[in-house]
Amino acid sequence: MKASSTVVITSTSVFTALTIVLTFANTEVPFPLLPYLKFDLAEIPVLMLLFLMGPVPALASEVVGWIALSVARGWVLGPTMKFLAVAPMILGYWIGVGAFRRLFHEGKLGPAFIFGTVVGALVRIAVTSIMNIVTLLLIAPDFLKFAGSMLQLIGLASTSTQVVLMWTILLTALFNALQAFISAVPAAIAVRGAAFRIPWVAQNAWILGHHK
Repeated sequence: MKASSTVVITSTSVFTALTIVLTFANTEVPFPLLPYLKFDLAEIPVLMLLFLMGPVPALASEVVGWIALSVARGWVLGPTMKFLAVAPMILGYWIGVGAFRRLFHEGKLGPAFIFGTVVGALVRIAVTSIMNIVTLLLIAPDFLKFAGSMLQLIGLASTSTQVVLMWTILLTALFNALQAFISAVPAAIAVRGAAFRIPWVAQNAWILGHHK
């Protein structure tokens, strides 16, 4: 059964509003190895929307959040880097869950969730790694100097620009892998709980293969 346009639009609006509220509430926890990277709980509603309604509403929600954050904070780089982490992860879920269904012809939440999360995390890491190289070398090289000072605090060698860049990209990849799972697990638990209690969710959730 496919969700109606009204339900999709309403759900997208609600989860987008929740994402924006959490973003401006600063629900973030610094990554100890590179404290300027912060685990963001505002990604959880986006993934809940993905699991329920699919990639298109989730991407629409992320676009709105990117615009709101850019306007509110008066700069584009930070919100754009966040967008270029979450949007590829959503696309990765679309690829991963779709591949799982074609391979195994199942709509079970657990296996589809694991497959989608792994692919989503890998796509996220690939895109953010490329964008970080471009940003640190060309757009904002001062951030690379700052990253080098952070690496020294945790005892990692920063003897050259290449070494600093290597460690920064590796630790950022680790951060993005952790963020993908930190965002996905609570979202999946919430959707699973809703599926047990609300028949509509069990019959319509995208992650369960009921609509595209």
